[in-house]
Amino acid sequence: MSNKKDLSQEAEANLLYVLMQPARQKIIKLLLQSKPLYIEQIAERIGMDRRSVSFHLATLAEKGFVEGQFEMIVEPRNPSRGRAAKFYKVTPKVKNVITKWDALLEATKAIDRGQAPLN
Repeated sequence: MSNKKDLSQEAEANLLYVLMQPARQKIIKLLLQSKPLYIEQIAERIGMDRRSVSFHLATLAEKGFVEGQFEMIVEPRNPSRGRAAKFYKVTPKVKNVITKWDALLEATKAIDRGQAPLN
């Protein structure tokens, strides 16, 4: 196996590691099921404090799983209406990594069944 391929597999493993953290899974799942949200909305919906959500969003953004864009809060009854907030959404990279993970799991199941994995 080439060194370049080893580095690629290590990088992919590191990305999976980032997604395996339960709080990050909750954030990703929420953002996959909704329109872009800002930190306070995410924290409220998953039952986590704002600081922790901010930390996990920063990690996810650093790895390219989420991206944020500043927009004005326009919800009519929101006391923060009119202020700018960073709204987060998932990137296509999430689906790519999850798809690779699913393929790896399927290959593992095939090996467990005594079948040769597909290359």
